Amino acid sequence: MSPIVTAAVFGLLGLAAIYGIRKNIISGSATSRGWTCSVDDNPVGFCLIVAMKGALVGCAIAEILHAFGLAGDPVAQIQQALPFLASGRVQR
Repeated sequence: MSPIVTAAVFGLLGLAAIYGIRKNIISGSATSRGWTCSVDDNPVGFCLIVAMKGALVGCAIAEILHAFGLAGDPVAQIQQALPFLASGRVQR
C-alpha cells in the first residue's frame, strides 16, 4: 500500500477516535462493545474506555509517521517487545 493511502487510512481512524473521545467526555458516558459506563457510576471503566481510544490515536500517529519515513515501524517494535504476538507470522 502506498504511504499516502496508509497515512490517510490511519488519519481517518485517528480522527474517528478523537471524535469519539470528545463525544464521550462531553456526554459523560462511554460505550465499548456493548458495555456502557458513565463517569458518575463507573469512573474507572469510563477512564479505561477513553484511554484505549487515546491509545488508538497514538498508534495512528505512529503509523502516519512511519508511512512518511519519520519513524520506525511501530508494529514491528510491538512484536519484538511481545514475542507471543508474532506467533504464526513470518519474522523479518
